Amino acid sequence: MHKYVEYLEKIAGDREKEKELVEIISEALERIKKHCPDEFYGAMYKIHCLICGPHFDDRLAEKAVSHMKNVDGTHGEHWSMEQTNSLAAKHDIKEKADFYYVMNMMHSDYADVLSSDVGTYVKMAKAYMEDPDAAEGKVFCTWLGQMRRKEE
Repeated sequence: MHKYVEYLEKIAGDREKEKELVEIISEALERIKKHCPDEFYGAMYKIHCLICGPHFDDRLAEKAVSHMKNVDGTHGEHWSMEQTNSLAAKHDIKEKADFYYVMNMMHSDYADVLSSDVGTYVKMAKAYMEDPDAAEGKVFCTWLGQMRRKEE
């Protein structure tokens, strides 16, 4: 067992010490990010997947969508999270943050090709997300890959 695990076990339940430990770890991660970005992103991916699985959470999906450069000359979201959540519920789509990202990505990339019919976008987004050839987490992992390539 790692010494770190022993430390965690010793302070478990002490909210003040847990909070301080989070600060220490957060500061260390920031230093790792600066000097060993591959290690940092690998650790952050594992932490994210522990909490969310290989899927977007709302905050990260909104951040990703806010950086979209749309083919119609606009930037960011076309549909709000509230709008896509409503559509997801109607179409039995479980990963709502992924759906929000994909709906906006489809509009961002294909607005000049697809009709303006929301139903078409829903069908396209759902088909993209439920691709039988793709592993779970296709949406999130594809986005991560694109972000890593941009950094290179």
